Amino acid sequence: MESTRQGEVSDTSESTIAQLIKWFYADSPYCCFGDENFDHVKQRFMERPFIADLENDEGNREFDLRLKAMELETKILDHEGVFSSNQPRESICVLVEVMPPDEINTEIALRLNRAESPAMQMCLAEAAE
Repeated sequence: MESTRQGEVSDTSESTIAQLIKWFYADSPYCCFGDENFDHVKQRFMERPFIADLENDEGNREFDLRLKAMELETKILDHEGVFSSNQPRESICVLVEVMPPDEINTEIALRLNRAESPAMQMCLAEAAE
């Protein structure tokens, strides 16, 4: 986790660093956690056409299909209890996101998490800043 490493050598307080990287996916302890569960999804993506080679509408449909596949796989893992194995599920916000950030990120987050959960409420409040 690069930003954590950089924080260790900076004079910025730990609480400030924690706030700065709180929602940064690459610094999450869950980033790529259970990545092997997505091997079959990755394989299917490799069998499909490259998005960049497709015309706009077809490329957009392909992108949406892949994003929905990742969301579905995440829902399956959630139902299997992967995200609640070492903490209450309501204390974390499970996300499937695109970069740069887009409104679809919030829509997916609301489908993957209970809107009233403390973690989701915090995510929504801070994402709106």
